[in-house]
Amino acid sequence: MSSDHKLFGAYDIRGIYGNGLDEPFARKVGLAYGSYLKPAGGGRILVGYDARLSSPSLRDAFVEGVIESGNDVVDIGIASTPMAIWWAAQAGFDGGAVITASHLAKEHNGFKLYANRAKPLGAQNGLGEIRRVVEAGNNGDTPGFYTGNEKLKPGTVSKQNIIPQYLTFLLSHLRPRRRLKIAIDAGHGAAGPEIAALVKAAISMVDIIVINTDPDGTFPKRTPNPLDKGCLDELTALVLKEKCDFGVSLDGDADRAIFVDEKGKLVPTDLMIGLIGGELIERNGGGKIVYDLRASRSVPEYISAKGGEAIRTGVGTNFMIGSLKESGALFAGELSGHYYYADMFNTDNALRTAMEAINVVAQSSAPLSSLIDPLSVYSTSGEINLRVSAGGTIQETLQRLETSIAGGTKEHIDGLSVNFQEWWFAARGSQTEPLLRLTVGAVSPEILADKTQTLIAIINSDKVNSDN
Repeated sequence: MSSDHKLFGAYDIRGIYGNGLDEPFARKVGLAYGSYLKPAGGGRILVGYDARLSSPSLRDAFVEGVIESGNDVVDIGIASTPMAIWWAAQAGFDGGAVITASHLAKEHNGFKLYANRAKPLGAQNGLGEIRRVVEAGNNGDTPGFYTGNEKLKPGTVSKQNIIPQYLTFLLSHLRPRRRLKIAIDAGHGAAGPEIAALVKAAISMVDIIVINTDPDGTFPKRTPNPLDKGCLDELTALVLKEKCDFGVSLDGDADRAIFVDEKGKLVPTDLMIGLIGGELIERNGGGKIVYDLRASRSVPEYISAKGGEAIRTGVGTNFMIGSLKESGALFAGELSGHYYYADMFNTDNALRTAMEAINVVAQSSAPLSSLIDPLSVYSTSGEINLRVSAGGTIQETLQRLETSIAGGTKEHIDGLSVNFQEWWFAARGSQTEPLLRLTVGAVSPEILADKTQTLIAIINSDKVNSDN
């Protein structure tokens, strides 16, 4: 088997540039992707790329493969994933692709692939077929794929600037009741040009101070992941210096948003999910929001108090988008900083989330730090990563946890979740590492510390512990 299989994940393609992920590989992916979407050619596919140093050459090779499959390409240049995929769906493209490794370190790169109407291709719906074709080295053994033997007319390549259309859509959702001053750290990522244009376009409604908007694949100020240690320091200092109402930091392709309040303090993502969800519920006179099972119990309580319905689901794109579609919810969010919107074809979008945060804070004379108080009533651990015991498996460890913890309401949406009156926890396996990811919440710091210690002891032991 080709080593290419190591690059294909559950939701996208990622790897270290030059270690299997290179231009010949990119061309094969482009050819397989184009022929998967439109086997006879004649389709239109939108392509964008992020700020990484390897992205332009990977884009060129990928596009070469797509046009060889007989499909046309519209190249939008450096672009955030949310902008690219929104426009691909809005403008009726047959598919959209972004060359990006999102929040991963600068040495990485990859491909996010979508079908029409922003449908993400994952291992279970399209990406698996593309992987098999790429590994085989040709398309001849896969029914429905272009084999390379037909004489298809090569597709064409054109360029388009879609920032004006994107900003028009974003600003249609901005309705502040008072003027705010906010700070945005683009992190030298793909959204820099979009944010620079947003500052001018939104000047009549909000003051936006920006840093690190120049796309730079060396990421000189911080890593592409705003949650890495020290990555919020510059933003925090700016918020305090300029007396901003809040700050928001984006990852490398701007599909994640991390917030700090007016004091420069990190706002837990689950509390922002509740706050923004509540705003959307009130604006729409009711509705549903989706939240991931790691979130604080305060999120569904807050949404219920606002007159909405909160739907609990698993972690990751498949759970989020699936639950949004199935439930008809307005909005979804997960602890990693992804916020999804039904009116954006169920895609995640950091800048849209910044607009909604402006709406929330501008509704009140109170600062963001006070607005989250109703959601800050419980103590939570954050996500704790634990290695399973030697020789054990994730599933065995989850079974041991379930057997060891008596009582409570148990769910198996994604791993194991157990709810008690005074505390709760969620445990699930990592998609990529032999790690168990544990989140614990409680009505007090003392109960949180006690229950967290108990759970970690069970995970680290082969013995059954029934003390809960």
